[in-house]
Parts: sequence; structure tokens; C-alpha cells
Amino acid sequence: MLKKHIILLLCLFITLPSFATNNDDPLSNALKELRRELKQDYQQMSITKQRLSDNYDSQHQKMVGIMKECNELSLKLYSQKQEFTFDLSFTLEKVKREFKEFEKDKMPYNRIVNNLDLEVDRYARLIETLRRLPPELDTVYGLHDSLIYRNDSLDLQHLVSATQLEQTIEAATLNDSVSMPYILDKAGQQNRDSCIFYAKELMKMYFESKSIIVADSIHYNETYMRLKESYDYASDYYKLLQHRIFIEGQTPWTTIIFHFNQYWKLAKFDTKDKYSLETTLASTNNINNNLPSTENNEYSYQIVLVFLLIVIFLLVWLIARILLIPVFNIKPIKSKVAKQQKPYFALLLGAIIFAVLVTGASIGDTIIAKAISLSNTFIWLLAAIITALLIRLKPEQLKKGIRIYRPTIFTALIVIGCRVLFIPNSMMNIFFPPCLIILFLWQLFTCLRRTKEVDSSDRVFSWVSLAVTGAAMIIALFGYIFASLMILVWWYFQMAAILTMITIWHLMVKYKEKRMNPRISQYLEHITMVSGQDKKTYLYRVTWFYDLVKEVVLPTMVLTSLVLCLNLAMNVFDFDDLYENLFNNPFIQFTDNDGESVFRISLYSIILLSSLFFVFRYLNHAIHSIWQQNRYAKYLKKTQRKTIHKDEVNLSLGNSIISFIIWVIYAVIVVLTLHIPTGSLSLVAGGFSAGVGLALKDIINNFIYGIQLMSGRLKIGDWIECDGIRGKVTNINYQTTQVETVNNTTVSFLNASLFAKNFTNLTKGNPYELLKLSVGVAYGTDVQHVREVIENAMQVMRTKDTLGRDIVEPNKGIYVRIAEFGDSAVEIMVKQYVLASEHIPYTDKAKEVIYNALNENGITIPFPQRDIHVIMNAKDLD
Repeated sequence: MLKKHIILLLCLFITLPSFATNNDDPLSNALKELRRELKQDYQQMSITKQRLSDNYDSQHQKMVGIMKECNELSLKLYSQKQEFTFDLSFTLEKVKREFKEFEKDKMPYNRIVNNLDLEVDRYARLIETLRRLPPELDTVYGLHDSLIYRNDSLDLQHLVSATQLEQTIEAATLNDSVSMPYILDKAGQQNRDSCIFYAKELMKMYFESKSIIVADSIHYNETYMRLKESYDYASDYYKLLQHRIFIEGQTPWTTIIFHFNQYWKLAKFDTKDKYSLETTLASTNNINNNLPSTENNEYSYQIVLVFLLIVIFLLVWLIARILLIPVFNIKPIKSKVAKQQKPYFALLLGAIIFAVLVTGASIGDTIIAKAISLSNTFIWLLAAIITALLIRLKPEQLKKGIRIYRPTIFTALIVIGCRVLFIPNSMMNIFFPPCLIILFLWQLFTCLRRTKEVDSSDRVFSWVSLAVTGAAMIIALFGYIFASLMILVWWYFQMAAILTMITIWHLMVKYKEKRMNPRISQYLEHITMVSGQDKKTYLYRVTWFYDLVKEVVLPTMVLTSLVLCLNLAMNVFDFDDLYENLFNNPFIQFTDNDGESVFRISLYSIILLSSLFFVFRYLNHAIHSIWQQNRYAKYLKKTQRKTIHKDEVNLSLGNSIISFIIWVIYAVIVVLTLHIPTGSLSLVAGGFSAGVGLALKDIINNFIYGIQLMSGRLKIGDWIECDGIRGKVTNINYQTTQVETVNNTTVSFLNASLFAKNFTNLTKGNPYELLKLSVGVAYGTDVQHVREVIENAMQVMRTKDTLGRDIVEPNKGIYVRIAEFGDSAVEIMVKQYVLASEHIPYTDKAKEVIYNALNENGITIPFPQRDIHVIMNAKDLD
């Protein structure tokens, strides 16, 4: 509303000479309304100041918090020792994550300052506009020069106008006949002065707020630059750390054995430095004296925290066992839960309760939160193994199944424990390789002694775990301790994921046997409108969930589990950037001249497109089934019938359109995901259209003719005759039509060829075709008798096909007529309308029936006869 009045004042000021002074002057009314609104804003100024102050305080506190965190992160980053890889990777990842979050949630100082600038400039222009209203004021007092709006060209023009105005007023005073231009009256001048006062105060308020925000913005930008400096350092160090872990490695175990005393002293010193009570007291003293402190005080409590978590888990397990005692005594549950299963149900319940209890404490960036989060990782593995065994194995097999996974569970506990305790490198180099040797031998003993007692899938898991442990052991012996740890952690995540998928599949198999198969059998009994393969179309209503899990959920889980477990394993060791490089960054990429990516393939795009392929394949199947059911329902309603014969309904065009739309959408997603430039596709399409020429023309012709064929001229199951070839249509696509001939051979016709050769659809609109069989009888034979014999004999041919249809058209029957008078016999024609699909077998059988009938009734089928006349002359007689 205020802006509207400012614009109105400007327009009225430009057109002042055209207005006369009167009480209903629009300018005076506008000034009154403007004064009222500015007065309201002025009265509300204290509220506005408080709002701006609250916003500022909020932004300021947030900025102070970020500055403190930035300084703390910098101290942690630059104080980390190279020998503590776990600590270093944790801190580096934390710095990188904080910087990314800082950039994402960057305070909108620039936007706030720009908004305040607009308010200050708006009020400055309003004040200047009010000042120039005649009689013009020389200056506006109480404003700093920097807040005054100036326009040099406009000021010069007003200087001339003011001089002319003074001359005009002086002339008007001397001569009453001189006309006066518009001048504000006293009321208007008072309104103008009030408006200037209110606008001036409001402008000062916004300017002061802007000054405070600008000061904070400077400090904020300094914080950003310092955090970016730490981020750049962390990024470079991060790459160096990865190089040391995966390429350079640590000290080989053979070297440690030959110089054990030296490495043992170093390991004891590092361990004491990290976990000793003196370090804790020193760190606490630093905090009390407001001195920078490292996280050593948290490290000192890590061992206590680990034991505390173990005690909590054992207590929760005990409570779970107690809670389940009355539950297991309930009759329906008591009959279903065996004695061997009860302790494992209690263990599973205890794991779930423990995970829920410590979930809140695992949120955050502290070392303690990291430790609790890692303990939940081990709980997930334990819960996945127990759940899979409870579902898949019989009660008497549970104990044997748990034995198979004991080495794996214990190995995972050691690996996660090393990460939770942030054990120094020197100690890891000494104890971890021999620990892996013991675990490998334990796993080997388990595989040799116990695998014959368990299920095949558990047997495979046991041997794969042995192979993974062996590979990790060899890598650790060569000094690549942390690479060995990552391999083991990845396998534990992967095994948990695979066990989860096997469990889901096991449940789906049980669901299919107990629930779905009976429903399918019951449903098939009610499906009488179609037969054969068409019944599967109606089964989609029963099998859709099973098909969804089998064709989409499980394949997608298999694909995504590979990258998900890799991500979780790297997250355990704070190598998120490494995962980002492996997963999201393209390993095949092409760029244009401007450096823009025009084609890129990454692991992410491969997983995404592969998963979407399963989704679209399922959608294709589902939509086809739904459409065919609706098509059959409409056909039955239209024909008032209860059954549909095979291939009686034309589904070719609809199926093709559905498939075309679905896979075109998938192709578009592929193009967008791989960043394939559409301009290049247009260029390729143009090149095809210009260069391929006649070949492309034939393809387009076949495509168009294929659509015409599928739209109703042909359908699968029709019998056609083309170019002397007779057969049944088995497939119609956009280029060819496949025909199965009477000789059981398959012939493919180009769609354009069918139209060019004028094919004959023998069953279009009518499955019957006229069949003529001819036979000759001797002259002098009673034709009426022959007709009766043949018609009576041919009644045996009036049977039904496998679909229950009459082979001979029942309304027209079989009739016998004289065809012609031949040289040796009277030609009798047997006419009938026969199903095109039964043409060949019917013809062979009918000929045999006619021949036997004529023989049995003594009707002669004459041989070809010729009269030979011999002409002899007198010369020949001599």
C-alpha cells in the first residue's frame, strides 16, 4: 500500500500544472493517506525494532556457535597424531562434514542486507519526492549525507523549475491576472512535513539494523574462510591417509616379529598416552582453565564405555528372558515355539531393546556417539543372523546353525571393538594379525567339522567367511591392517544383507505354498471364460504381491546391497569421501568444448538404471495383465457370451502400445541419467534420415504397416494365405509378421510385403472358409443316390475342435452338387464351410470318408476313358 502511494505521488508531481487547487485534490488526499500509513509504521517501530533485534540475536548466536565449533575443529584437526589413524580419520571426516553442512545452511546475510538496503533506498526516495513538492524544501534536517537520495540531472532541472516558480510567484503578486501553478496549502505542507519525519525515522532504524548485520557478516565470512582453510587441509590430508592405508600400508608383521621389543615399547607408550588417567586429568584441567583441549578425555572413557555397553546388553538380555517367560506360556504361542528356540528369541528381543535404548545416544559427532553407533552395527549383524536362523531352520537345527556363525560373530565383535576403542596403529600392528590367524583357524575348523550338519546356504556362508577372513589375514600380515579391517566389516554388512534377503525369499516361498497356491487353484476353477495361457492373465490379481517381491524387490535389494554395504563399511572408518568417489563419481565421462559433461557412467547410474529396469519390466507385465482383463470383459459384454476362444480378441496393438510407452519412458530416464545430450540425439536422427535413405524408408514403411496390421486387419491366431503360403499368424511386431505354415515351418513376412502381395485373411470376421472336394462317378449313375450316400457318410465329419467349436459350419452344413460333365465321369462337388485351422486334417479325412462310402454302395469311380478311332486307307491295306 505504501509503495502504491509513493508511485501516485511521483505521477501527481510530474503532472502538477494540470491540477487546480481545491479541497478534493487527489494529491492532498494521497498525502493524508500516506501520513496515516507512515504514522502507523512509526508507532509500530518499537515492535519492528524488537523483531529485527530478535532475528539479529538468533543469527548472532548461531554465528558465535559456528565460530566456536570452527575453532574447536581446527584445534582437533591440527593436533591429531599421524600414528592414530582411527582418530585422524574421524576428525578429518568431521571437518569435511561440518564444512559441507556450513555451506548448505549458510546464513543469508547477503539477502538480509539486500532487503535492508531496499528499505533504506525506498524511504530515501520517498523523502526526496516529498521534499520536492512545491513549495520545495531546501534540505531535510537530521539525515546524514550518505542517506540522502540524489539525482544530478533531476536536481538541475528542479533548480531551473524553482527559479521559474519564484519568478511566477513574484509576478502573480504584482499582477492578479497571472495564473498560479499548483502549490501545497498549509494543511498539505503539514502532512508533507509529518510524512518526512516518519519516513526519516523509519529509514534510520533500517540503516542501523543494516550496520549491525554488516558487522556480523564480516566476522561470519572470516569464519567461513577459516573453516574452508581447514576443509582444504582435511581434504588433502584425507587423500594422503587413504594412500597410506590402501597403497603404502603399515609395518609388515614379519618386521614387527624381528624387532618386537622396539614396536612393543612404542605400542605401550601410545596406549598409555591415549587412555591413561593422567591424560584425562590434564585434559579436564585444560577445560577448567579455558585452554584448548583435545578429545583424549573422551578416549580415556572409551574402555569404561565398552564394558558399560556390554553390561547393559547382558542386563537387557536377562530382562528379555524374564519378560518372555509368561509370553511363552500362552497356549497359542506355547504350541508354536519350541524349547530350543526360546533362548534365541530372548537374545533377539534383547538386541532389539538394546538398539532402541542406545539409539538416542548414537546421534551426534562425538566419539562416544560414534562408539554407540558402531555397537548398533554389531547388534544389527547379530539380529540378522538370529532372525534368519529362527525363520529358516527347524528347532533341532538351531544350535548347529549358531555354531557355524560363532567365528564370524566373534570376529565382527573384535573388529568393531577395535574401531570403538580407537586403538592406536602401533598396537593394531602387533595384536591384530595373530588375532586373525586364530580366527581363521577357528573358522577353518568350523567349516570342516560343522558344515555337514547345516543348510546349504549356511554352508556357503561359512566357506565364504573363511575365504574373506583368510584374505584379510594375508593382507594384515603384509601390513595393510586398516584395509583388512574394511574388508571384514564390508563382508559382515554384506552377509547380514544377504541373510535378510534369503529370509525374505524363504518367507515368500512359504507364503506361496500355504496361501497363494490354494488361492490360485481356487481362482482357476472360476476362470471359465478363457483357457490355456490366457488364464495367467487373470492370475495377476492373486500373484501380484509375490511377483512384485520376486521380480522387483529382491533383485533391487541384491543390487543396492552391494553399494549400501560398501557405504556402511566405509562409514565405519569415516571414509565417506572414498565411497563418494567410488559410487557417485563417473568412471566413464565425456565432455564438450565448454567442459560440460555430455555423457557419464557411474556406479550409481548403473545401479539405478538396473533397478529401474526391474521396476519397468514389472509394470509392463502388470499393465498388460490389467488391460487384457478389461479387454476380455468388454468383449464378453459386447458378444453376450461366457467364453472366449484362443486368439479371438485382438490384443496385438494394445500390447505393443503399452510396451512402447513403458520402454520409451525408461529410455528417457536412461538419457537423463547418463547425461546424454539430446542435441546429439537430434543430430544422429537427422543423420539417419539424411544418410540411411531407402533403408530407413523401408523401416518406416514396415513400422506403419505393422501398426495398421495390429489395429485390426490381423491378429495372432488368424489364418492367412500369401504368395502361395498358408499358415497361422503367431507374432506381429513393428517390422515383420511371423506365420507358422501347415508344414510346421515358420515364415516371416515383412509387413510391407503383406500389403504389396495382397494377402488373404482366411478368418477375418469368420473362422470358416469354403472347402470344395470333387469326385467323379460313371455316366448313368443315379446322381440323387450318390448325393444321399455322400451326405450321409459326411455326417461323421461334423465334430468339434479342441476349443469346442463346430468344425463344419452348422448353419450351412454339407451339400452335394454336380460340378460338370467330364470326359470320363460326372464330376460331383462336395461343398462345406470348414474352420480354417482344421482345413488340412479335415480334407484328408473327408476324402477317405467319401471314397469308402462310394465303394461300400457299389458306386463306380471310373478311370479316365478315351475312344480311339483307327482310319485305314487302301495303301495301308496293301
